[in-house]
Amino acid sequence: MRSVAQVVRARARCGTLPRSGHRIDFAAFAAISRPQQLHRHRKRLEGFGKDVAAGDAKVSMKGDETQLSLLYTALEDEDIFVREAAVDAVVQVAHPQDPLALSKVSVSLSDEDCFVRTRAVVALGSLGQVGDQQLVGLLMDMLEDGFVPVRKRAIEALSRLSNDESVLERLRTVSSRDTDRGVREEAKKALAR
Repeated sequence: MRSVAQVVRARARCGTLPRSGHRIDFAAFAAISRPQQLHRHRKRLEGFGKDVAAGDAKVSMKGDETQLSLLYTALEDEDIFVREAAVDAVVQVAHPQDPLALSKVSVSLSDEDCFVRTRAVVALGSLGQVGDQQLVGLLMDMLEDGFVPVRKRAIEALSRLSNDESVLERLRTVSSRDTDRGVREEAKKALAR
């Protein structure tokens, strides 16, 4: 005997419910799931950076090319959660300042998902070499992102990677003109260091 859920899924292709003959209103289902989707994103935002305590993740071999090639493929996965996890894992597996890892992760800065972009900024801040002007330029571009955590993490990464006068001037501008108070405060903290 099939469950009701199985029957509904089987009949969803034709757009009718079993026995009743009622049409399925897919727009109503989408409207119902939208608040759930927003709730899921809110929960992800609240938990950002609290995933794993430092040192808890186990990596078999730092710099393992096989693992890294699999992770680079996962960076392009259609599932946003897979892409997020892949960015985090690249940081764990790649050697600091690995040019290929930096290149692959920097592509994630243009990801459609704001959480993937945030994790990519954090990853570049961790993997990048102090004074790398190309990387600093990419991170300075992220100060214009529409998602507040991306801008905050970009400020943190920039303060770690550069003390260049152009970066300090940009942080001064952000500290006075950004639309979000938290971003302005983060920029002020970075300038005070």
